[in-house]
Amino acid sequence: MRRELNLWVIGGDQRQAKLAELLDADGHTVHTFALERAPELTLIKERSLREIELAHCVVLPLPVVAEGSMLNAPLSSAPHTMMSILDALRPGQIICAGRITSEITALAEERGLSLHDYFSREELAVANAIPTVLAIKPRGRPIQRPPKIMNASYCSSLSS
Repeated sequence: MRRELNLWVIGGDQRQAKLAELLDADGHTVHTFALERAPELTLIKERSLREIELAHCVVLPLPVVAEGSMLNAPLSSAPHTMMSILDALRPGQIICAGRITSEITALAEERGLSLHDYFSREELAVANAIPTVLAIKPRGRPIQRPPKIMNASYCSSLSS
């Protein structure tokens, strides 16, 4: 039996925006936060974390933190601390994030959150390497390709 979930996708880059769209297409209720500058994202863009405690799962970005203890949110109009995000969550809530630091783990444990590092899964780490390699451009020249990523596609060679 399939059940609709209430999901929040917070921060990150175009990968997070795409994830939110895919979850919505699967029939889930998806709220986004700190993704307000994501082009073409038409989902519920929350301005606060007021109703986040209702979420079945909260998905944070890869990597979860940018500088210090700030949420990695290049598509956000404002900076957000990880503490402010975690403080809005209820004990027992499921949080998925990538490359979780020991500081974030400790903060989550203090709040009784169920924190899962999706980047610790080998298949994701390998699959994520493909767009990372493709994003590297030859010196001084932008990549002239559509943003679609496929295995065995164009690849840049790095040399000094």
